[in-house]
Amino acid sequence: MDSNAVFAILLLILGLAVLFAEVFVPSGGLLGIITFFSLVVSLMFAYRAWGTSHPNIFGAYCVLVLLLVPIVIGFGFYLLPRTSFGKRVLLEAPESKDLTPYPAEFSRLDKLVGRFGTALTMLNPGGLVKLDGERLHALSEGLSVEPGEWVEIVGLRGTSVIVRPGIPPENDAGDHAASSSEANSPLDFEFPPSS
Repeated sequence: MDSNAVFAILLLILGLAVLFAEVFVPSGGLLGIITFFSLVVSLMFAYRAWGTSHPNIFGAYCVLVLLLVPIVIGFGFYLLPRTSFGKRVLLEAPESKDLTPYPAEFSRLDKLVGRFGTALTMLNPGGLVKLDGERLHALSEGLSVEPGEWVEIVGLRGTSVIVRPGIPPENDAGDHAASSSEANSPLDFEFPPSS
């Protein structure tokens, strides 16, 4: 075998090995430059060995180089996350439960959609509503809501409920007025009896 052919093959193997190492070793592109020069010199030796005497072999060699470069890079990136080094360097994708903040609270509040409560403070647009004795942070749907008015929970935004004015089906306008007059104060303060 011609010495030019030997050098071409050895430089090809060296270039591909350095290219594979580039995936694992952060070199700032130095290994990539070494790979580039190794492959270019390999092609020069291949041309000397086969370029004029066996052009078909030289053409096949060029195609082989063009195919091996992306294969080696792809194989390196395939192996990287499976190595201990790769597991330390690459971040794992977060689980879906980690992407949704407060999943238990969100699930609990989601069950309240469609229910009715009363406004404890003026909602303009934010404030507090009371539902089954529980105070909830609320945002109104663009309308200002007075304290004591009935509101319907129509959605969620984070851990706040979105409300709009509405009367529960079992209550009519008379019951609404009575419930509004029964509300102590927006924050349900009780004052001691005067002596």
